Amino acid sequence: MTRNVVLVCLDTVRKDFFDDYAPRLRARADASFEQCRAASAWSTPSHASMFTGRLPHQHGIHTHALDFTALDREDTLLGDLPDHRSVGVSANVYAGSAYGFDTLFDDFCDVSRYHRFPDGLDPSAFIREHGEQGVETYLELLRQIRDSDSPLKSLANVALFRANDLVRHGPLEDWPELFDDGANVVLREAEKRFDDGERPFIGFLNLMDGHEPHRVTRGYDDSLHDVPTTWTTEAFDNGDVVADPEAFEADLDNYRALYGTAVDYLDRKVTRFIDRVQAETDRETTFVITADHGENLGTETDEGLFGHLASLSEGVLHVPLCIVNAPDGYLETVDEYVSHFRLRELVVGLAAGETPDVTADRIPAEVVGLTPNNADVFERDPDHWDRMIRCVYDGETKTVWDSEGGVDVYDLDSARPCWQSRRERSENHDETPTVPDWAHDLFDVDVETYKRAAKADDHQRTVDDDARGRLEDLGYL
Repeated sequence: MTRNVVLVCLDTVRKDFFDDYAPRLRARADASFEQCRAASAWSTPSHASMFTGRLPHQHGIHTHALDFTALDREDTLLGDLPDHRSVGVSANVYAGSAYGFDTLFDDFCDVSRYHRFPDGLDPSAFIREHGEQGVETYLELLRQIRDSDSPLKSLANVALFRANDLVRHGPLEDWPELFDDGANVVLREAEKRFDDGERPFIGFLNLMDGHEPHRVTRGYDDSLHDVPTTWTTEAFDNGDVVADPEAFEADLDNYRALYGTAVDYLDRKVTRFIDRVQAETDRETTFVITADHGENLGTETDEGLFGHLASLSEGVLHVPLCIVNAPDGYLETVDEYVSHFRLRELVVGLAAGETPDVTADRIPAEVVGLTPNNADVFERDPDHWDRMIRCVYDGETKTVWDSEGGVDVYDLDSARPCWQSRRERSENHDETPTVPDWAHDLFDVDVETYKRAAKADDHQRTVDDDARGRLEDLGYL
């Protein structure tokens, strides 16, 4: 029987923290691919690679071209499953309607942090358009609530937004944040849409709770951290952390603690969601759990980097990949390399009840440039932060090179997730690192040529104030 398949993207969740903080999903998995690597370093190119099975320089969706409408659905995994109804629910602006990602799906729902009922009025969008004060503003708000498709949900959105505002900026600031970063809403909206009565479905979910901003949130397991409720990542700039990590040592400790706690929260929520969906669907439903990329956390292994800007570190690329309710045929643990650009083949095979071999001895990854809306970082050193970076994996060696001529070789350890060590030159071995000849065969064009062409043809999609506000909430603006 044809299966339903749900691809769950735990945005920004790196492999080592998943292993430590997601025991429920790991226990439920029938197969875990221990050496999965993202195809790119941030959301837009990574999502495009997951859906197309191609690298960013091949599918063309990246820093200099963010518009998913350039993709043809037929050239994605959704086009490979014409008999499946496609449903997408995403809390990620870059993987949402603002950038045309919704056009790939039959049914798509955008979710934002303070818009708890997507069918109702969005209070954040209203405030950005009309402001917060004044009689006319309140009258306009009441008119829009009355005229909305779901007045009660609109009213609930406004009330919940105001309640949370009292926590974030008012007299209740020592309370935990009332609402998560959309996980509850994403899972609720997905469950409503996952109907396989007439046709099987292919579902995609993006959950942003692993992504900054981080702060203590209602529903978190307080035994996993001792972070003050008044602390938030919104109080500091990523570029400042990279420039002087020692000055932010306490903040980094808090960040890591809440990052792990957020992964635990997602683990609990997604596990219960899987149980509900399996109980409510007629067909077998298989769940593929992964992350679009990970995160540098300012550690020595991360080389002091923070966030996921301009980096192909193991903290950024080594991500979880496990399958819950897989067809028979996979080993419980798969230790060979798997790249996200094989997810298309994996999902399509699972939908047919198959267990395709998507492993490889050597795999590549690349990022074309700096994530947009990071002007403060870009201005510190434009050539460095906006360089194009590539890497290849072969055994326990990773070679990294970039459009500025840099080449580095790293030693890896398959038993240590997200670990890498830059190979230093010694007195007996001082030759300059080089890119292996075979590595160039994994790419269609060299890194310098592609970066020049992409930069010269830079064309950005214009987004509305609502999308810009959501990007601001995520720390991009």
